[in-house]
Amino acid sequence: MKKLRVFQAFKIKRIVPGNLPRNLGTVLLFLLLFPYMITFLFGNLQEGAAGRENEGYRQAFREGQIFVVNTTALGTENIPLEAYVADKLVRSIDHNYELETLKAQAVLIRSGIVSSLDSSGKNMTGSMEIRTEDTDYGRSALSEPVLEAVSETKGVCLTFDGKAINGAYFAVSNGLTRSGKELFGEEYPYLKSVSCSRDFLSADYTSFVSYRSDEFDQKWAEIDFCQITEEEILKKDGIQKEREAGNITLYRDSAGYVVYMEREGKYVSGEQFRDKFHLSSSSFHLKKEEEILITVKGVGHGLGMSQFGANEMAKEGEDYVDILNYFFDHVTFTKFE
Repeated sequence: MKKLRVFQAFKIKRIVPGNLPRNLGTVLLFLLLFPYMITFLFGNLQEGAAGRENEGYRQAFREGQIFVVNTTALGTENIPLEAYVADKLVRSIDHNYELETLKAQAVLIRSGIVSSLDSSGKNMTGSMEIRTEDTDYGRSALSEPVLEAVSETKGVCLTFDGKAINGAYFAVSNGLTRSGKELFGEEYPYLKSVSCSRDFLSADYTSFVSYRSDEFDQKWAEIDFCQITEEEILKKDGIQKEREAGNITLYRDSAGYVVYMEREGKYVSGEQFRDKFHLSSSSFHLKKEEEILITVKGVGHGLGMSQFGANEMAKEGEDYVDILNYFFDHVTFTKFE
């Protein structure tokens, strides 16, 4: 094998970084490396359309009571939320990207973490703790741009109907992002399909994987097949059917990503196939020659924010609010502080 603007109603306010907890080494490093933290920036931020529903969140942020409780083989550590956001940011995106891109990513990471809390600011157990098992925490050096991005967006989340969203992001699109409504119905209405016309400039935009026929057959047989019918698949909005090499039928969404595929009456999801065949995304085509060649576009699942596309926007002068407005629909920027 070879591998290759959304609806918004903003109140203008300045964001003033609060005092961070000082009981963790990561936060000490934060303060040492970034003593000249920006004291304000002009933020197009709303206090929250849900008003009272968000009070629990805001109280938790004001008191610095939201912690990520990380359990590994070495023990359990209580990590202040912003420290964890900084650590995860450096691991999830090229920290050489534009500052506004890093800010957008920081907001999505924070929103995803906070989304596990309900509107009272507590999780299912009644505490303000988010539990995880992250063995990679603390292993990456925190660069100054990463620390600045977290500092300048401290407490900012994307919310929908008064609750922080699980903001999706990925590396590079195939030219479009995917519609949440197409894939999940009304469950994720804020995930919209938008053009990322400059993503083709990424060095990772196109990749290739090839398999011998016997290798392909063996891997196909190992997949956990879906219990679904073509009729059920075609009921989904935007699905397009096409035949490809090896008597395989592909069912694509309107952004060109494979949702399902069928071979000899057996169905698999595009993401199952992607995982099993080690593809960078589920936007692919198959061609049978001496081997079965799979041509892939993009990197990642295609939902939410394309990091490369966001960075191209940042290069053109768009700020993180503009960027997130472009990729997400019907969301509100809410500062819980």
